[in-house]
Amino acid sequence: MKKTVIYFFILAIAASCGDKNTNPDEVKILPVYKVFKKDTIVSNKFVADIQALKNVEIHARINGLMEDVLANEGQMVKKDQVLFKISDVELQIELLKAKATLKSAQAELKMSAVELSQMQTLFDKKVVAKNELELAKAKYEASEAKVSFANAEKNAIEQQISFTTIKSPFDGVINRIPLKEGSLIQSGSLLTTISELKEVLAYFSIPESIYFQLIKENRLKNQDNIELILPNGVIYDQKGKIETAEGEIDKQTGSIQFKARFFNPNNLIKHGTSGKLLISENKPNAILVPKKSVFSIQDKHFVFLVNMENKVKMKSIEIGSVLDDFYLVSKGLKENDLIVKEGTQSLRDGDKIKPKK
Repeated sequence: MKKTVIYFFILAIAASCGDKNTNPDEVKILPVYKVFKKDTIVSNKFVADIQALKNVEIHARINGLMEDVLANEGQMVKKDQVLFKISDVELQIELLKAKATLKSAQAELKMSAVELSQMQTLFDKKVVAKNELELAKAKYEASEAKVSFANAEKNAIEQQISFTTIKSPFDGVINRIPLKEGSLIQSGSLLTTISELKEVLAYFSIPESIYFQLIKENRLKNQDNIELILPNGVIYDQKGKIETAEGEIDKQTGSIQFKARFFNPNNLIKHGTSGKLLISENKPNAILVPKKSVFSIQDKHFVFLVNMENKVKMKSIEIGSVLDDFYLVSKGLKENDLIVKEGTQSLRDGDKIKPKK
């Protein structure tokens, strides 16, 4: 009996303590935010893969011994400047043979032409039969074929000799040269790469959601003030211009690729450099609200307005752009509106709060 009395006594104390700590009419103290207008720059940042306007691999087109390397790594070269010379001694010997063969064939052709002319005269005088004339014509045609073949052989060797002199296809910068003088070169061997760096192209992907937002705000049309952040964090002193986009969304990444062109007068940016692009736009008299003050219901965005009596009311808003810690509100709020800054998850329409400065 004593245990039962003590048990109910403890329950009564617990209930009494609970009543003291729970107050349904207690006013919540919450921070508020007064809406104001401010000139703002809205920026989107994208990772970029930077490539030279032209970046071409130079390969050998013939076997041979590297005789001379006439350019240095990192050197600026002009179009048609000789970069490498492969030994052509053996080819020059082959060329002499081919020229001799051609001369022999040409001499044989001349003799065949004389024989054919004589045979034609005799045939006209009915001294020889027609089959003898036909035989002379066939011999002449065979001599013509020999000349053509010999000439083709000579031209082929001359072309091979031309492959031993490797020239620059355009003005650019020479990159690494893996094979030096004295190296045995195989047809197809990579000799170097050359990059045209007067301009560079920065390729970047825009997520599908941001792409449509930028299109809606007309921020991808005639954009010629794109900023490039270099790997050291410095903003490049040349502004870029968006030029083209792919015609479809990548289904795997959910993004679309663009490119921006930058002038590179001092060849500062190299092929393969990484960086980040900033696409910015000035927004005068923009209304910004903290992200913590906004909540979503079924893909719609709301804030809690605070009236003169410190009562809250849900207010639908439209978000124009997303910044680091703020939303730019395009519709639904005006200057000097007072909204709840934090703690919206515990509020309902009509609740009264105590604003915390």
